[in-house]
Amino acid sequence: MGLLRYGSRQVIHVDDWTLAHLQVAIGVKLHLKESFHLSWTNDHEGDGGRGAVWISPGVALVYTFSDGQWPFLNSKWVEALVQSANTPEGMTVLLEPRPLVVHSTSQRQGIWI
Repeated sequence: MGLLRYGSRQVIHVDDWTLAHLQVAIGVKLHLKESFHLSWTNDHEGDGGRGAVWISPGVALVYTFSDGQWPFLNSKWVEALVQSANTPEGMTVLLEPRPLVVHSTSQRQGIWI
């Protein structure tokens, strides 16, 4: 489980895979000097709550990962996160988009058609 620290008080618990994608998506927006809301749910705490912060270029962000390896990122997910920041709700921690996979007998044998 990774941590996103925003400013001096806000700590957001996020799995490393999601946090890596958020780091890139937030970096894109801040590079463009754009501010936006970041919203998430607190499902890991079991209370079904949610949270949001206003992300702006002048506030410190610290990303802490429990895994030392940098993952190969899903560019479609990064794009979806960046696009969500342009909505009134702001950047929302979305589920990762998954490609539609059609299973066939050939595929199960290691042949992709």
